Amino acid sequence: MTIFLPQYFELLKTKVLTIAGLTSVTPSDCKTISVLVFNKTKQSLSETTLKRVFGFAHSKFNPSLFTIDVMAKFCGYAGWDDFCENQGAATASKADSKTSGNNWSTLKLNADKITSFTLQALKNKSGIPYNLTIKREFANHHLDSFLSGGYTATALCAPAGYGKTLALCHWIEERMRGNAKNQNNDIILFFSSSALMNVFLSGRNISDWILGLLGYSADDDIASLFDITQRKSGNFFLVLDGLDEFAYKPDQFQLLLNQITDIFSLYRNTPWFKLVLTMRSVTWINNMYEFKYEEEKWFKGFIQDTENPAINVPLFSVGEIKELCYNINPNIQNFLAIELSNNFNHPLYFQFYYKEHKNNFSLNNIDHVCIYELISTFILNKVYLGHYSTDKLILLKMLTDLMDMQKGIYDVPKIKFNAAIKQYPNAYQELLSVGFIREFNYSTDLNYNTVIKFGNSNFLQYILTKALLTENDFVFDAKLIANINNTVKDDNKTFIIKWSVLYAFKTGQQSNFKYLINANLTPAEKSDLVMFMGDLLEKSRMQSTGVESIAQYFKHSSNDDLFNYFVGIELIGPDYKKVIETLLRFDLPDHKKIILHVLLACASFTQLDMASVNQCINALKAMPAKGFVKFALNPINCIETLADFLKTGVVKKDFFVEITKFYFKPSLYVTGSDNPRANEVLYLLAASSILICQKPLKILRFLRSLEKVYQAPDEQSTPYSFVIKVLKHGTYYLLNDGLNLYRMYKKILSLHERQEAQFTPYMKGLLLSVKVKMALFESDFDKVPSLYRKMIEINQTALDKLTLLFTGMSIIYTSGLNESNPAFYKQVVYDNNKSLREAGIRLDLSASPDVVIGA
Repeated sequence: MTIFLPQYFELLKTKVLTIAGLTSVTPSDCKTISVLVFNKTKQSLSETTLKRVFGFAHSKFNPSLFTIDVMAKFCGYAGWDDFCENQGAATASKADSKTSGNNWSTLKLNADKITSFTLQALKNKSGIPYNLTIKREFANHHLDSFLSGGYTATALCAPAGYGKTLALCHWIEERMRGNAKNQNNDIILFFSSSALMNVFLSGRNISDWILGLLGYSADDDIASLFDITQRKSGNFFLVLDGLDEFAYKPDQFQLLLNQITDIFSLYRNTPWFKLVLTMRSVTWINNMYEFKYEEEKWFKGFIQDTENPAINVPLFSVGEIKELCYNINPNIQNFLAIELSNNFNHPLYFQFYYKEHKNNFSLNNIDHVCIYELISTFILNKVYLGHYSTDKLILLKMLTDLMDMQKGIYDVPKIKFNAAIKQYPNAYQELLSVGFIREFNYSTDLNYNTVIKFGNSNFLQYILTKALLTENDFVFDAKLIANINNTVKDDNKTFIIKWSVLYAFKTGQQSNFKYLINANLTPAEKSDLVMFMGDLLEKSRMQSTGVESIAQYFKHSSNDDLFNYFVGIELIGPDYKKVIETLLRFDLPDHKKIILHVLLACASFTQLDMASVNQCINALKAMPAKGFVKFALNPINCIETLADFLKTGVVKKDFFVEITKFYFKPSLYVTGSDNPRANEVLYLLAASSILICQKPLKILRFLRSLEKVYQAPDEQSTPYSFVIKVLKHGTYYLLNDGLNLYRMYKKILSLHERQEAQFTPYMKGLLLSVKVKMALFESDFDKVPSLYRKMIEINQTALDKLTLLFTGMSIIYTSGLNESNPAFYKQVVYDNNKSLREAGIRLDLSASPDVVIGA
């Protein structure tokens, strides 16, 4: 088998330059080398290929066998294999000329062969092609700290699928390239623990076996073979991948561990001997006592005071996800939102996603549902399939029964679960080995306290959902939702509902989605669920089969309540636009299409996407007139008034005539609409539109007239009442009415203090705008920059550029702030002008104090 050896490839490149008569190489030299290679070998290597070889052009792959064969032939060898054999022979000959016995150079040669074979075998097992995988920054940091600290041994510990092995392979390759470039003089003996099975079958000692691999007899001692003058500053690395107890019988593993600790003990004071292991966290937890007596020589690298103290291999960072995506497909331009990437950072999840989309890899298929499907795939492969799958399910059921969902107690004392462990020991070890469950020892000198937890919140939420579904005969209905409401009282509730919804979708129970309206969720939780449902409905619409198409789903009045569940100003954000666009693909009655286009226009306004606003206006104008009968006010007038003002500065008088009629005789505009959520959206849109009239008393009269025609179901806590309070606060700010301004501010703060966790990103942005106005009103200019920066941070999630723009105008128009903090003032002016320019809004909008600043 031909193996690509990076250390020999570096030597081959040097020889090519020597044969070509070059002491160094530039991009232009590649064309010359191409011609020389063809003249000598009659085989062609293009200039581009040679640029990749010498590092002048990006390459995702190792050079092909043809390329390295032709390069070797150019240097006078029969091919790559012949070149490698000659290099090995030359190294051995050089070593023999120095000493009649084995020495550092021959040892390195023999170790390189074994290590290269191991690398190739592990690369071939990579779920993502190895040439597309990335170096992990943590590996360099961990192993550099290990080498610089005078330690003898270290271990990379993490559950299955964290990328320990591939990270180690990249580090070893880099180290071997350093050997080839004479940057170091290391011997690296690397093999997988599966190779140790030969030791047990033959009955040999591990130390003797290793000596045999390197060409020595059992009577030799490694220490006596090393020539310090040849070794120079080199290290001997004994690297063992996959030292895990689940792979062996208990007595075999104990024997293996004893022999490895013996090797460690023998060379613990030898500065050039380094032992590197990879193992699963459970192996470290169960056997760390073996190393306690010499732990000052062990570099552990665990992050203290974390939920997982036996893990020193982190999950992917956002930067690593981007790098990996670019390696797979350099044409990728869009990347994950932060909240999605945080759920997509498990290397094994990424591998499952790659396998599903490898033929046309992109991030377009990643949505709020994708991570749940990846977790399901993980559980299928690691829990439901393989050995002891039935025992594992029984064991998980027994574990869940010992939890208390109502009190949020999910840690199970091991002493209570010990009987189950003894009954299903193999299943328990399997679940521990893949990281599905973990043990945590919090014992003290007075108390034994070892608890069992799920590996992460995703696994916990999945199993809790299965328990609740089992109790309800796997039916998604009102009873299930009521049980979730009564049983789950913590942050897991939304996730359990989403898992239940996904199960209903997979089992053809979409008609029961209507029961979701009974879920007691906060606005923030509801927003999360709505985004998830939007992605799921899109998948459902695309995959629909059966008598009745899912495209007809929202056409029927029986699903009106669920449709209304998707309607709300507080949900506004970039993902919400996607949900609305999905719903618009359904076969809907006209009045439902109208409210969706209104919501889409509102979301587009907040993002300053004027092109999308115009599309919404055109779509609304194309709707039949009878579709608008159910609405108290004509939404087209509201949207056009705002759009025209932003684009041209012209204020439509017809709209304000309609508004004036409304607040003088609001009872005439009550339509008896069966969609209060739609009316809320329309009232808030009208209230926002009227702000441009520059008459605060008129605005206030309109807001008060709304109170006569519509009362929110829970006036103290609904997002609608919160936004109304924010609008009133802005009106009092324009009136310079300090008494009412403070009164309204206290109401807003009181609402936030009671329900801070319930606020959606859009609501948080509005709250910060209120705080900025209060700081400006009180001339407390020192507070303004930090509040404004928080708004910018929130804006990255909510994408509410409109609120940020108008808040910036409030700052710009406040006298005294320019003198107090000129640098900050200039930055706000720059930000506002940039937003206006990018949105195509008239640039003088922020230049005149006549513009409304109360939005």
